[in-house]
Amino acid sequence: MKIKFAALITLLSLAVSLPVPAKKNPSRLFELRDTVSLNGAEVPPGIYDLTWETHGANTRVTLRKNGVFVATAQGVSVKSGVKYSEDQALLRVNPDGSRSLIEIRIAGAARAIVFNQTDTTVHYSAMKP
Repeated sequence: MKIKFAALITLLSLAVSLPVPAKKNPSRLFELRDTVSLNGAEVPPGIYDLTWETHGANTRVTLRKNGVFVATAQGVSVKSGVKYSEDQALLRVNPDGSRSLIEIRIAGAARAIVFNQTDTTVHYSAMKP
């Protein structure tokens, strides 16, 4: 009996320690209308190939233009409660007037990719302009 229990514990330990497989989503076109900062890289306005790979909730986003790497950033995939009808880029206007990409909302999904922010705290408001 003790041997069976020890074997079961060993199998459970192995199962828990296995890595979560990454899910790579198909590339899609994504438009940025303003120059933005993404993970320290300045990304000019334009249409980019957007790819993202998820490991659980952790998500790595990559932007390419004409097959050339432009920028990548680590973020978190979060449920939004709203299914987006179109792709959206949520920007933060920095004190110097520049813009940082802080969230990508994907059309047809009720999820958003929120980028890790280490330089400032982001405050959201429900007030309408």
